[in-house]
Amino acid sequence: MVDLTQSRSALERVYTPGRFGVSSGQPGVMISERRHLTLIHIEHRDDDAESPLMIATAVGFPLPRAGQIAEKDGRRVLWLGPSRSLIITSGSSADGLSDAIASSATNAAVNDISSSRIVLRLSGPNARDVLASGCPLDLHESVFKAGMTATTNVDHYTALLDCIDTNTIDVYVARGYGVSFWQWLIEAAEEFGGKVLASS
Repeated sequence: MVDLTQSRSALERVYTPGRFGVSSGQPGVMISERRHLTLIHIEHRDDDAESPLMIATAVGFPLPRAGQIAEKDGRRVLWLGPSRSLIITSGSSADGLSDAIASSATNAAVNDISSSRIVLRLSGPNARDVLASGCPLDLHESVFKAGMTATTNVDHYTALLDCIDTNTIDVYVARGYGVSFWQWLIEAAEEFGGKVLASS
């Protein structure tokens, strides 16, 4: 398992907490980097009916349906596609989980990809507006609801979106594009007034 206590954020040189853009009134969007997460990517054959059951047993709950998430006891599972899921967890909930899944679901591919992504949480009344400025999906709260997930393009970056609640969306982007995506995000949020929060 990746030692997250020793890993460095891809955004370290550009991440500066504080207000930016329109400075009057309350910020329309708040941005925080979520660090120290464990991300486990799981994939199995489409005709493998046993692996999902074994994975669910190791995780502690059934895997989500298409476009949905499942969550319990600090573990959140995002549907990525047919026979593919991403598990997000942290702290003691992550201890030994990857090995437990690999041991029980021996026909599945289990990979810890914690260091390969940046994870940004956008919250506030204009969080969806910021993403919508570069995303082809309909992100209206009546369509992209809490508990839903989607892989899409945001500007020219591939991003995984995880809808936490009406005004909160987590965005997963490949680490190698972290700085350039950050620069796009800050520019897109300026018109609404933004605030970068301390990383969590």
